Amino acid sequence: MPRYFFTVRDGPIVSADLQGSELPDLEAAAFEARMTARDLLLERLKSCDVIDGQEIDIADETGNVLETLKVRDVLKI
Repeated sequence: MPRYFFTVRDGPIVSADLQGSELPDLEAAAFEARMTARDLLLERLKSCDVIDGQEIDIADETGNVLETLKVRDVLKI
């Protein structure tokens, strides 16, 4: 099973995922990224922080970024 790595970028702050997660495919990895984005949004809302600019990169085992999710895009407005 492939391993995917999720890097959260919030302006100059970068939180790299050093362990990664074994998931069946990119679709499953994108789902995990969306769930993480929702958690980040919830924390931002609770603390009245700005919700803009945060992104989650999904990379494969070689470090190739396969997809980037803008955290604000998970909001249904």
